[in-house]
Amino acid sequence: MADYRQVTTEDVLDAARRRRPLCDEVAVDDPVTAGKVLAAFETRMEQRHDLGVVNRALNVFLEPRNPFEPERTRKPKREAVIFGTLVAVVAAAFLFFNLAAPRVQVYP
Repeated sequence: MADYRQVTTEDVLDAARRRRPLCDEVAVDDPVTAGKVLAAFETRMEQRHDLGVVNRALNVFLEPRNPFEPERTRKPKREAVIFGTLVAVVAAAFLFFNLAAPRVQVYP
């Protein structure tokens, strides 16, 4: 049976200074490889629908996602609707006044 004792800060610093292992070697029945860790990580990240660059960009314009209803579509934020409406009105006015302007022919 192993002898258990509290590891103090001095023990950790002493092991780091002398470059000794802090703990004894532990035998593992089923060692975990880097491939298994990567596969588990990728599986876990695929299950997270709230992460990603696209979702970060959409969070600027859309309401936050409801964790209890993940399939429900998100509504646009009030500020995004107001800003989009203003941009559309300015673009429509610009196009209207430029396309509806009388064409003046200049003869040389």
